[in-house]
Amino acid sequence: MRSIIRYFVSLFLTLTFLSTSQGFLSGLNTCNLKGRGWRFKSISENEETQTEFKIVDEKITSLKTPDEYRAFLSANPEKLVVMKFYAPWCRACKGLEPKFKKIALDDTHSVIFSQFDVQKNKDFVKSLGILALPNVHFYGNGDLVESFPCGPSKVPVLRKKLGEYVVERVKDGKYIPAEPKPEGESKESEPCAERDSVISVETREMIKELVYFKGMPEEDFEEMLSKATMSSFEPGSTIMRQGFPGKKFYVIGTGEVEVMARTGYEDPLTTPAGFMGSVVNRFGVGNFFGERSLITGEPRAASIKAVEGEDTTRCYTFKQEDIPASCVLSGKGRVSEAEKQGVDARYGAVGFGELEVKDQLASVALENQRRGSVNTPGDLKDIEDEELEKATAEILPLLQKFKLVRMAARCFEHIMRTTPKWGDESEVYRRSLLVSQLTESQKAEFRSVFEIIDGGDREDGTISILDLKRTMESIGRKNTETELRNMINKANPMIDGNTELKYSEFLGMMAEAEFYYLFVDTFNALDRYNSGYVRAGDLKQVLVGMGGVVFGSDEKLSVVKVDDEDMLIDYEQFSRMLIGAS
Repeated sequence: MRSIIRYFVSLFLTLTFLSTSQGFLSGLNTCNLKGRGWRFKSISENEETQTEFKIVDEKITSLKTPDEYRAFLSANPEKLVVMKFYAPWCRACKGLEPKFKKIALDDTHSVIFSQFDVQKNKDFVKSLGILALPNVHFYGNGDLVESFPCGPSKVPVLRKKLGEYVVERVKDGKYIPAEPKPEGESKESEPCAERDSVISVETREMIKELVYFKGMPEEDFEEMLSKATMSSFEPGSTIMRQGFPGKKFYVIGTGEVEVMARTGYEDPLTTPAGFMGSVVNRFGVGNFFGERSLITGEPRAASIKAVEGEDTTRCYTFKQEDIPASCVLSGKGRVSEAEKQGVDARYGAVGFGELEVKDQLASVALENQRRGSVNTPGDLKDIEDEELEKATAEILPLLQKFKLVRMAARCFEHIMRTTPKWGDESEVYRRSLLVSQLTESQKAEFRSVFEIIDGGDREDGTISILDLKRTMESIGRKNTETELRNMINKANPMIDGNTELKYSEFLGMMAEAEFYYLFVDTFNALDRYNSGYVRAGDLKQVLVGMGGVVFGSDEKLSVVKVDDEDMLIDYEQFSRMLIGAS
């Protein structure tokens, strides 16, 4: 016993010494930086403070805190400021560094260059809406006027944008704001596909004769056609993936595509991670694909690839939001069983269901449990302390209950960060898809959580504000009535002003939070610096093994377009995108 006490005392003293030494060395480093930069006096509400900026590479000012960021913009009120946001460990950021330096040194127009280190500034950087690193911001008169991800290969874009701002907005070294646009006019984002401004008469007639557009009112058809884009896909590239939600409809203009589907019977131990299935169909010019998800609202039933060895495949692309309600592809009409069977057959979805996959995975998991492992704990029945045994038997149910309540609290925290589209049935349908991915044990656990919260005096099958208040207080959380009311209201996106929560609504909410935190916790394990950002390549690699659980874009596994896989992505926002949450 004494040796144990001596060990912990020794450990405590060692940690104390290291902590003190670290603070001392940090103080030395701070002292050594004095005199290497320049100072700017900023006056706060009650006191005058000194902000010191460090100049690096002659023309680039290094910023490391939100206070320095704000003070720096205040110190350059009439200038065009170009600010790079980077992470010291980011390979894409390191690749951009010499190119950014060269741009700064070549400038002769009094543009101000700076860089902001995101390390230890996670919440602040995310509050600026930065979804990918490295990122570049343009500020004019202290206001943000341009923001875009900028990896090493995007330097030409940076040069072009900077040149345009210098020519149009910088006069005698000062930034001149752009004239306000007329009300209702908004700035267009860069298109992700070519706008096909001239569609031939033959192509127009070919599209008009497609089964889904026949009989469409001429006015609706012309408006939809005017919003179509032309997307190009290199040979062998993946256009969409099985298991992902679909929001686009494609009509093939040139080239061919292959339809590939996984059956659910593949051996998970021998099947390659990137295996997309067997070829079940092939479409050529004048054919179409992508309609199944738009019609049924279900995830893609197959993957589509541009045929290898052929020329570039070009497709006329229609977003579902641009398709008029008069067309079944808009997702606003009812779908007959015959229509569903028809689109299922095109993509090899007949006979493919979730039950086979779930049964297969369940059987594998069961066998793993039967085999056990060397780490399985031994039997605890030989413990002689009966009092300890009795106490354990009493406290374990309480701890289990506490765990379930905390699970619900975490779920409500996620829902509070969402912005429901009130009355949007697609939001309810999206959650129902997430519920369908839950295991029976998860559903049973969520049922237990619901019953605990609804375990008050009423216990009427609904969660009221009073029920939620009592539950949150049981784990030490003090919420205002307004906060509690918002928690329940946002949990049901169909009704704005809802004050009670039914089990079906609660289950949908729990399913969304469950998958959101599944992704966030998984990606967080890759975030060694707790920055909130992870390499795009690492994100994609992790998602390969998640199969149909992913509810993200069917075209790209990224929340933003990135030019290389070394760029860093905001994985919390990426996780929201994967489950389709607002």
